[in-house]
Amino acid sequence: MRQKHKTVLSVIGLILASFFLLVGRSAQWALDEWGNLNLDEILYTMTQPLRGTDKGIVLNYVVYAVIPAAAVLLAGGAVYAFLKRRRKNIPVIAVLLVCTAVFGIFQTVRFCRKLGVIDYLKNSKERSSYIEDNYIDPEDVKLTFPDKKKNLIYLYLESMEVAYSDTSEGGIFDVNYIPALTQIAKDAEDFGGSADTGLNGASSWKYTTWTMGGMFAATMGLPLKIPLETQGVDTNYMSTQESFFPGITSLGDILKEEGYVNDLLIGSDATFGGRRLYFSEHGDYEMHDYLYYQDHGLPPGYKAFWGFEDEKLFAFAKDRLGELASSDQPFNLTMLTVDTHYPNGYKCRLCKDTYDSQYANAIVCADSQVSEFLAWCSQQDWYEDTVIIVSGDHPTMATFCDGAPQDYTRKVYTAYLNAAVEPVRDEKREYSTVDNFPTTLAAMGVQIEGDRLGMGTNLFSDLDTLDERDGAELIESELSRTSSWMSAQAHVEPVTADITYDPYDEENRKLSFTIRNVSSDRIDGFRCCMRMYGYKVRTGNDYIEWISAEPDSDGGWHAEWTVPAAQAYSGIIKLQSTCMVDGARSHVLDLHYYHMSFDEGGGNVEWYECDTSGNRLEGGQGNVEG
Repeated sequence: MRQKHKTVLSVIGLILASFFLLVGRSAQWALDEWGNLNLDEILYTMTQPLRGTDKGIVLNYVVYAVIPAAAVLLAGGAVYAFLKRRRKNIPVIAVLLVCTAVFGIFQTVRFCRKLGVIDYLKNSKERSSYIEDNYIDPEDVKLTFPDKKKNLIYLYLESMEVAYSDTSEGGIFDVNYIPALTQIAKDAEDFGGSADTGLNGASSWKYTTWTMGGMFAATMGLPLKIPLETQGVDTNYMSTQESFFPGITSLGDILKEEGYVNDLLIGSDATFGGRRLYFSEHGDYEMHDYLYYQDHGLPPGYKAFWGFEDEKLFAFAKDRLGELASSDQPFNLTMLTVDTHYPNGYKCRLCKDTYDSQYANAIVCADSQVSEFLAWCSQQDWYEDTVIIVSGDHPTMATFCDGAPQDYTRKVYTAYLNAAVEPVRDEKREYSTVDNFPTTLAAMGVQIEGDRLGMGTNLFSDLDTLDERDGAELIESELSRTSSWMSAQAHVEPVTADITYDPYDEENRKLSFTIRNVSSDRIDGFRCCMRMYGYKVRTGNDYIEWISAEPDSDGGWHAEWTVPAAQAYSGIIKLQSTCMVDGARSHVLDLHYYHMSFDEGGGNVEWYECDTSGNRLEGGQGNVEG
């Protein structure tokens, strides 16, 4: 009996050791992947629809965290069994547990400190009016366009920042990985003044340091600060919404009103991160994304990295610019590259193995491709009438720039080409990506009453930016606090529905439910899951089965599973319904639990509806008396 008790404790110890290692390695991985973000931004990124993402990120996590934890479990068990057979009384499990517990706790504390979890919890209880106090509504500002309107090419470069240059040019490396872009910024305008102080760029405020946040800042002049939860429902799945900040006027809205054709050209699925919804609603952009080119130019079944690589992006852009230029309407082509995305970038056929780091080679390749594209643009008839803005969307999330000095300010690459005006102030400006909103219009020759839009300042004017007036520390502190105004502008509505859970069909071993009266018209289906906790399949994992709910004749959706009975079972079963928008996974609509036990083959079944802990729900269905 004593030996059996010892074995049980050893098994528990092994499981805990694996758990602590998994937690610790997960914390390490998160810091490596997203160490430059804060908790809000990580939560936004992680909870977006998965469609269109680079599957390498998921694989990277599995290799980094899941496999080591599983290896410890298996190796520890093997060592324990080996010693047990030889009657060796060596406390290997206890030592392993202590080591992994120390490691897991240390990495979790490090994670919390680095990402400001404590500050996040504290600041979420405090309110600030900083955003609305400094917001200038474009609807209240007189904008005067020139008689001959300038075209616009807005080229967002994934994760492109000033730090990639060498120290003599304002970067952090001995080698300049972006020599062409460095020269382009020098020949154009980066608001660094006439003194040769190296590259200048835009800072990324809190809530602007991921792609959708960066594009939102540059086109609305606001940080993408949205409520994470409304009435207990996740709200950062913007794809489920009917609108994306409907009351706020963006660059796309302004240009559409002035007769521009707006285009979004990206090498991934525009649904990811809410981009399709945002750019469709604000400016009625035509979507030329990975899904579009699957039917218009890509080989059947083609997929590289997030969709297609930048070499194809620039080729498609050249074709599209020819079409746009042939029209009598001014155009705005907004582009987003992808090859320099974290963690390691994408090595295309044009990339050379100049450096040991794949990310460095991807950056150098991007530098060359952008330079070639801009050179091509300069040879086109429409070039002189076109303003081109080349800007990073945010600083890189990769570890490539982790060696930056502590006092070094990471800034995204910024260059304005063919601007219709010159800066009034001949000095190095401190600015952020929100300032690109009014500055873009000013570069196009638009006169802006008051020289401010959103929270941004026209950098061609003599007005101070908020960075220059208030400083980064104050801005960061204010943005960390809750903004009731931003929550109201986001206009996020939780998705609701009426769900009827059916009694367990004992004869046919069926679990089912029906979904009706869904509140969002954007929902086009449901991906539903049944999970049996403790019903082990061949891989050692719990049994999980995903199905698509099927429409029924009454306008609802019906999901139905057959409960497996190859093994005897006693445990909890979870049913989960997940919304689908444009075929992409969105947020979890509801969770429901049953407790069930049966013999091998499914006989002698007992079941009842329960909570997450297995406690029977009062008034719940079942065949067991409560």
